[in-house]
Amino acid sequence: MLRPVHALVLSCLALTPIAGAALGAQASSEKSDDAAKKAADDAAKKAALAEAISVCDRGASVPLDPEAKAPPVQYGALFPQDFDLTKLKTLADKCQAAMLGAPQEKRLTLEWLRGQVALNQPGLAFLLPQIKLIAEGGSPEANYLLYEVYSVHRRDGADAGPLPVSRDMALEALQKAGAAGHLTALETLLRQYIDGPLLRRDAHKVVETAQRVIDAPAQGQSPGEWDSQFRAAMPLLIARTTLENDGFAAEEQHKAFQAVAADTKAGTGGPEASVLAYIKALRLGRGTQQDAAKARQLLEARVANDQYAIPMLADMLAKGEGGPADGKRAIAMLRAPSKNVAGAGPMLAGLLLDGKFVGRQPREAIRLLNAPWDLDASIRLAKLLPDYDGFQIDHPDQLVERLSDAAEAGEPGAALALARLQLSDDQRFKNEDVARAMLKPLADAGDRDALWLYASTQYANLDSTSYRPSRRDDGLSDDQLKVLIDEGEAKKQQQAYLLHANLLRKGVVYPQDDQRATTMLINAANLGSVEAMVLLGDAYDDGLGVDKNPRERLHAWREAARLGSLKAKSKLANAFTFDSFDHLMTLREGITDRIALYNDGIGRMGVGVFGANDAGIELSGLFSGPASSAGNAAIAGAVMDAFREAPAGLDDQNLVGIGKALPDEIRVAIETTLKSEGFYTGEPKGYFGPDARKALAAWVDAKGPL
Repeated sequence: MLRPVHALVLSCLALTPIAGAALGAQASSEKSDDAAKKAADDAAKKAALAEAISVCDRGASVPLDPEAKAPPVQYGALFPQDFDLTKLKTLADKCQAAMLGAPQEKRLTLEWLRGQVALNQPGLAFLLPQIKLIAEGGSPEANYLLYEVYSVHRRDGADAGPLPVSRDMALEALQKAGAAGHLTALETLLRQYIDGPLLRRDAHKVVETAQRVIDAPAQGQSPGEWDSQFRAAMPLLIARTTLENDGFAAEEQHKAFQAVAADTKAGTGGPEASVLAYIKALRLGRGTQQDAAKARQLLEARVANDQYAIPMLADMLAKGEGGPADGKRAIAMLRAPSKNVAGAGPMLAGLLLDGKFVGRQPREAIRLLNAPWDLDASIRLAKLLPDYDGFQIDHPDQLVERLSDAAEAGEPGAALALARLQLSDDQRFKNEDVARAMLKPLADAGDRDALWLYASTQYANLDSTSYRPSRRDDGLSDDQLKVLIDEGEAKKQQQAYLLHANLLRKGVVYPQDDQRATTMLINAANLGSVEAMVLLGDAYDDGLGVDKNPRERLHAWREAARLGSLKAKSKLANAFTFDSFDHLMTLREGITDRIALYNDGIGRMGVGVFGANDAGIELSGLFSGPASSAGNAAIAGAVMDAFREAPAGLDDQNLVGIGKALPDEIRVAIETTLKSEGFYTGEPKGYFGPDARKALAAWVDAKGPL
């Protein structure tokens, strides 16, 4: 008889085959489910990858890529029109998924990279080796991306470290992309050749590049509307450029005029740019018979509805071309707030600085010249600012950047203008080491102005009264300076005598000798050096190497002031207070010019032009001393003339401050004059109220500039 335990074992053994079969069936079912799930997952992944590839190809297909699977997307078209960069981020994520899922599809890598460059997210520098490698393989798009990286990051501050792509590398890559016919690269090159500042502006390069656009290969499958419109615009761009710039042959200009004329209705209709090119050709006689009168007539007919015609018409009005001159109307047209078009601001600035039609208004002119899109205006601004130390402009760092780019591109005048600005006393721009580094290649290339400026900065603090000059390590040796000065004096160059004088005065390079220094200043002044005239006046004033001579002092300063020196004008105005005994100076120099300088904000100690009413302090003592013997009417006339010389002072806040600084009897005399000439109807009581101030402004406008 079996024991129970044995029976249990046997029963278990007997049941085993049946249980095993059940378990096997379960395992088989689970395996089948796993396989189905895996197949489904694989299908989903495959579909997701296919969808990512499709989205990436349609959204970021690279122009000129022979492996492209969709119509080309130019780089600018990557950015959504509503500037919602989340859409671009979604596209970039799809491209990343596509690239990782299909590494054999090489095109997807570049499609992803251009999205990353467009997004400009942190870590972009780590992708540059990959972009450079593709660019070295001949990809026009990768070359263009290198330029884009530079373009975005070139304004990074010094604390951001070195640029991920150098300027030279970026411009070389841009040229390579353009040479391959990459349309976005060619468009960028066109903008640079037209406006700068990274490349030197060049009308012939514009024509050449526009022709390359026409001849560029198809960008890929089914080029878009932008492609065809861009190419179609090039023939007229070539024609307009040929007509609007110097240096083209008469035959080229004649052909260009025919093309522009065919695109217009004799200057009255058609595309705006072509019409204006047609009118400019008539004005200047390029490609057709010159007819300034007809050009002006056509502009007059357009100006009410075409704001881009305003600068050309204003220029003709100011110069009296094609009809009588009307500078005041030109200024009014350019000042109209709704007419803020390219070229209007710098042109208005030129008229305000000229002072022919209204008194000089340097502060407004400086503001107008600080236009980031106009390189010529930036160069002119840089030339002005050293004379107007302290005049505030928006974003001075951007001015330096524009001029630095232009200087590196070889733009005429940019490097010298920036160097002078950086060598001035204006602390916003002062950077002598950078200026000298900019001047040296110009000097080495034969630019004499740059050479003299470079030589004059060989000793630091040469013009300082507080510090002894110290020699800079680089640059010209003392012997080289002597040779340069000797050669310059033999050629009667004013810079040679001026530098010789400054070195003699300080006792560096040459033994200290005030008498010889002053003799050299006389030589330089006689050759037209304004700086030497100012220093010569100082020498006569202080008795440096010459006997003190008030008359010769004033003669030197007056000549410098006549040639535009604000420093000389300030010295004359300051000297007037002490002219009680000699009576060598005029009310124009002592009162008119002094108040005019104040109106323009030159040399103010207060918060600045039109700020606090600090006129009482600035002009204190002006109406006593030598002025007191001139009589109230004469003094009042001199004060009124100051606003003809500097009409910026007619700003009401500034005028109120000056009115409070004037003696009572002078205010009465001003109101009396205004009343006698029909500008003021009130009683001359010297209140200098709103009516009197408006009358003064009307009088200034009627009298015109001094």
